[in-house]
Amino acid sequence: MPLYWLCYRRNNSISVIIEPAHSLIHARLRSAIDGLDEGEFTEGHELLGRWKMPKAMIGRRLSQDEAKKLLAEFGHH
Repeated sequence: MPLYWLCYRRNNSISVIIEPAHSLIHARLRSAIDGLDEGEFTEGHELLGRWKMPKAMIGRRLSQDEAKKLLAEFGHH
């Protein structure tokens, strides 16, 4: 099942949630059901297969530092 990178903005901070789902809307629905969608949804992206995500980071809200480390690990700035 594909993974989706969901971004939410709340109180001048951004949180990221990695959700497994068959579509972006399904990923957003899962995050809402799990109570993870706090704030305004700003963007979402399907993660390509090269993104091997640690299981501990799936299905929970990541801190900004965790999200930045993931992006750096995959060569994005």
